[in-house]
Amino acid sequence: MRKLFVAGMIAFAVAGNAMAHDEGHGPKLADTGKFGGLVSAVVLKSEADKGPSAKLLNKSELVRSADGTARVYLYDTKMAALDLAVFEPKASAIVITKVKGKNKVTPFALEVKDGAFVGKMPKVASKPYDIDVTIKKDKQELLTAFDNLD
Repeated sequence: MRKLFVAGMIAFAVAGNAMAHDEGHGPKLADTGKFGGLVSAVVLKSEADKGPSAKLLNKSELVRSADGTARVYLYDTKMAALDLAVFEPKASAIVITKVKGKNKVTPFALEVKDGAFVGKMPKVASKPYDIDVTIKKDKQELLTAFDNLD
């Protein structure tokens, strides 16, 4: 009986961690990336805490290369590529990892290049990790988040 109780407590603890950060910072999407990457919602940064209730403004795709280069492509809601000239040419990103039970946040920069926001990711301290990207357009901060990456 004691073993069953311990097993139940472990399952409960693991389930809580598995559901953490579920649903992300915007509506859940089922789109496939055009470059083999992960697709995520783009929402107003001020609405990020609304989770799936945040208004979908655009979609984004994260493509990571073996050399640590990250590319973020922006699309409209129908997955047509957006003209990046309407966005500020630099964006900011953070990698969020858990190290010894605490969140570690490491920033990195992205710049518009060849139709995407491109930058070199810092070395990831642990897996899984999250990447949040903040892009500015017309004095508004937009957020796209990619969670549970490995």
